[in-house]
Amino acid sequence: MADQSPSEQAREAVLRAIIKSAPSVGNSPAGIRDLAEAYALLERDLIPNAGVVHNKT
Repeated sequence: MADQSPSEQAREAVLRAIIKSAPSVGNSPAGIRDLAEAYALLERDLIPNAGVVHNKT
């Protein structure tokens, strides 16, 4: 891991943490959603304000 950038090391550490915690959430919808959001943020597929409704007035 010495040849990886710090951001790549951090990304892999978060991914390992997600994988390690996945069995403990079981079928909890909130736990599964949290892991999915963490993974999406990790892969930059989640827009931070995707669910925010903006008032146009």
